[in-house]
Amino acid sequence: MAERRVQYQTLDHKADSGFSLTAPSLERLYIDAALALTDQLVKLDLLTDTEKRTVAVSADNKEALLVKWLNEILCVLEKDKFLCRRIVFQGFDGKKIQASLFGQTYDPLRHGFLSEIKAATYHQLEISYREQPDPHFYLKVFLDL
Repeated sequence: MAERRVQYQTLDHKADSGFSLTAPSLERLYIDAALALTDQLVKLDLLTDTEKRTVAVSADNKEALLVKWLNEILCVLEKDKFLCRRIVFQGFDGKKIQASLFGQTYDPLRHGFLSEIKAATYHQLEISYREQPDPHFYLKVFLDL
């Protein structure tokens, strides 16, 4: 899928943070959500896509899939110190994601302070399709800090 600049709105809620975004397809919504999450950790503009990781997640519905997907992005960061800059799906059907993550290993000198995010949550999670003003998918998700 062609790359585009990720645009999202930051949401604050008590001790949590989150974001909302729109995308032209459900697949793009999941890709943009992972990139917005990464951008909340360290600015995407500071990353290159010289390294690769492969991940797979599955769930019973699109909400559970999104939470598992975002938490997998955080798991790769915790385990490998890897931050994704670009994502390519090899498989996506709304209940399963197989993806290649392109990015680089976190370097504090290059990337600066890494924001603390523990997990994506189900709190006020919303994934919907909207017709107005243009047809698009909408996401609102909160993150446990």
